[in-house]
Amino acid sequence: MTESIIKQTDHIDPRDRMALAGLVDFNSPKQTNQRIPDKRKQPTRPTNPVVQETVGRSSRCPSATKPNSKLTPKPSSTVEADLAKVVEVWARYRSTNGRDAVYMYLEIVFVVVRRWQRFECSKKNSRAILRLRNGARRRRIEPFSILMFCTADPQVADAKTRSKWSRVLRYARKTKPANQRLTDFIKSKGGLNECAARFARGPMD
Repeated sequence: MTESIIKQTDHIDPRDRMALAGLVDFNSPKQTNQRIPDKRKQPTRPTNPVVQETVGRSSRCPSATKPNSKLTPKPSSTVEADLAKVVEVWARYRSTNGRDAVYMYLEIVFVVVRRWQRFECSKKNSRAILRLRNGARRRRIEPFSILMFCTADPQVADAKTRSKWSRVLRYARKTKPANQRLTDFIKSKGGLNECAARFARGPMD
């Protein structure tokens, strides 16, 4: 019976459960032939010592241990979160049949790299995602092309396509007004091929 009652109190703090076990008698009364003394004639024991004794026993019990911090998963780094976000948008782009669907992918690549560049960590983060993705090493660190290399399916966007997209984004970085959307800017300049050609001719073209 003791074990069943203890199991019913599993949700209680261990220290409170020990205190409860000290205050409650789980054993059934034994049958004896002795005369039961009249309780009215017996001096009443103060309750405070009992409580103090019980609290003393419970205080000596080990307190509930805190979760091991080493077992708590660390939050993903900013670079890993950025990489996952771009991969997610790539998947959405590939699941969309719209003609302009590629712009959603180029938009997220542009936003992520531009944020890296504002914080002056684009090259560092580019090397980091190369290590996270496949450990590949590239001689030339160009953040736009590296982020696309690590997130785009090479069977869909080969090296030539990624190179063109990178030139488009670099052209936009140099000439796009801050208050204009990337998609609107590219279309206003003649599209992807024209923007890539403009970058090749010179940023002021």
